[in-house]
Amino acid sequence: MYKVGVVLFDGFTDVDFFLMYDLLGRTSDSWTVSILGTKPEHYSHLGMKVSTDGHVSEVTDQDAVLITSGKRGIPAALKDTGFMSALNLDPNKQLIGSICAGSFILHELGLLKGKRLTTNPDAKGVLQSMGGDVQNRPLVVEGNIATAGGCLSVMYLIGWLAERLFDSNKRKIIQNQLIPAGQLALFEELIATTIQSAEWESSHNKAFKSDS
Repeated sequence: MYKVGVVLFDGFTDVDFFLMYDLLGRTSDSWTVSILGTKPEHYSHLGMKVSTDGHVSEVTDQDAVLITSGKRGIPAALKDTGFMSALNLDPNKQLIGSICAGSFILHELGLLKGKRLTTNPDAKGVLQSMGGDVQNRPLVVEGNIATAGGCLSVMYLIGWLAERLFDSNKRKIIQNQLIPAGQLALFEELIATTIQSAEWESSHNKAFKSDS
């Protein structure tokens, strides 16, 4: 059983967290999921209360760490030195992912400086002004780090995680129940192609840098 930590903070975007948590919860024999934050409870952008399972510093014990987003929550989180200093992430030992503006946190931690990443289209300009190499793509992979841009791209992020830890069959088991009726083949091609393209670009860029 793998351990997956989902990082939360006040003002998180409802759909980003709840869809991510729902997808992760669609398999019970693959991983345990812990909601990690700085308080016993965090409130979403729309006022929904979510209880945490542990402190954010417990990210060091996770096999994979996923960071949520939030138009209001992210700026406050970036200024919270206690929160940021507790995020001791190691891409050499962990799989790390973010949805939308969660990539701001990975960038500010230095994990993606000088590397490609993506975010919510509305936040692209701000992240670029901070030095981020923002791509207009739904999923960008850099080694063991994946960033997803746009709320519904959480499908790609969780799909990437499932394929990295298991295989495409595990991804399909998790995702197929969410696909609109009559469109399974269409969505499967889109999801599979998006993940494969992001992984190919990651390996291609790594090889290019090595040759340089």
